[in-house]
Amino acid sequence: MADTKAARGATGPSQECPPEMEKRVAVITDAVAADFIFPIWQRYYGGLFGHNNLFVVTYAGLAGRFRDCALGGVIELPVAYDDEIRHAIVSHLVAALLVTYDTVVRVDADEFLVVDPRASASLADFLQTDEAPYLTARGFDVIQLTGEPALAAVPAAPILSERRFAYPNTALNKTTVVRTPVRWEGGFHCADVYPRFGPLFLLHMKRIDIGWQLAWFRRMTENISANPKAENYLKDYYAPDEVRIRDYHAGVENRTRLAGIESWYREAFTADFLAHTQLTPHNGIYQSRFDHEDVLCEIVPEWKALI
Repeated sequence: MADTKAARGATGPSQECPPEMEKRVAVITDAVAADFIFPIWQRYYGGLFGHNNLFVVTYAGLAGRFRDCALGGVIELPVAYDDEIRHAIVSHLVAALLVTYDTVVRVDADEFLVVDPRASASLADFLQTDEAPYLTARGFDVIQLTGEPALAAVPAAPILSERRFAYPNTALNKTTVVRTPVRWEGGFHCADVYPRFGPLFLLHMKRIDIGWQLAWFRRMTENISANPKAENYLKDYYAPDEVRIRDYHAGVENRTRLAGIESWYREAFTADFLAHTQLTPHNGIYQSRFDHEDVLCEIVPEWKALI
């Protein structure tokens, strides 16, 4: 029977429990360009949470690149790309978003957060029921191996359909889901909260395509060069050195290959990461030792259609 005012007037207030309000989720990143992998980031997170709940931080003179993107907001900083400034500003913006959102997801523009398909049908569904104050994802680098095709500049199909493997990288064990303010440092690899793992995995696409990586590094080098304070380590990290990049990909080929979602949990590897996680007294940040594990985990079928 319909719950009309007339019916309630005759029998008193309805005894049915009202449906729970849907939790509001925002996603925030920083970016220097709206091409390369950014359209895939926008499509993935916009499809999960709505494009009006996506927020992008960018740098001096670059906001116009996002003019035609469906987003909730673009914040242009009055400086060139600067790692110290980006994590400080984004930490404050996440706290501000939590005034009106129940949950904020903080990821880089080439990072895709996925959930164990046994735990939930989608990341959006998982975040509607999870209540943890924050969650840390297990980090993996998706990699292009010999024989796998180059990706188109604007791929028509999900990009994971063209890749088979990723490898564990504890530098990517990032606290990505927060329901309480968190302060990050150092490329968002570290935070002022102790890592709290759930059934979440962070897929990093830096190495998904050699051609993409070279083009992206050239773009990043251009933006870093505009910052006279940029550290040499950052310039070296983004140096578009094709020989070095191809040698790295070739060196991954012979790692042990593992199948099944259970292989993605890497319990001993994660335990070692936590054993080395310590609070740094001078800044209140939990830091650990970062390492790769010499295995290749097969990308589970449920994720291949998502990204």
